[in-house]
Amino acid sequence: MADLPAQQGSDSIAVGSGTPDERRDIQLAIEHWQRNTWGPDSIPLLDTFDFAPLRERWGHWFLICGNHSIESAVFVSYGAGFAQLLGLAHEPVTDLPCIEQVPVPYRAMFSAGYNRAGSASSPVTLDGTFRFEKRVELYRAVFMPIMLQPNWSKQLIFGSFNRRELGAV
Repeated sequence: MADLPAQQGSDSIAVGSGTPDERRDIQLAIEHWQRNTWGPDSIPLLDTFDFAPLRERWGHWFLICGNHSIESAVFVSYGAGFAQLLGLAHEPVTDLPCIEQVPVPYRAMFSAGYNRAGSASSPVTLDGTFRFEKRVELYRAVFMPIMLQPNWSKQLIFGSFNRRELGAV
């Protein structure tokens, strides 16, 4: 079987699935994003988004900047855990589209999350499985928009991604 997602995405995270650390990481990212909004169904503005509490805790979190197409979006920042999971450089490479840096099996999920978050006013959560020839991985991710300026076509997407291997199939 090809290295493609077997099941991709839901709009919510199943309450009982995943490890407590995975659920907590996603929930902490969502709660931080929500604290920076100015009302229900509103997108936080970069000018008022407080990144200070995140300095010590990037872990599996990431920040992408781009327009409406992930093919031209770049990683602005990410944590060491995120870099390790995806085999990325320690520091973001900003002259290469982020989607080209993400390993092929995960690209469809990242593209879907980025695209949906770009038109959403609330967190977009995805969870599911990736089936590889001899193993299965569970993943969970969240993608959340941050507005640079009200009339700009560029945007930031703040998110978290984690995966764990279930083992041989």
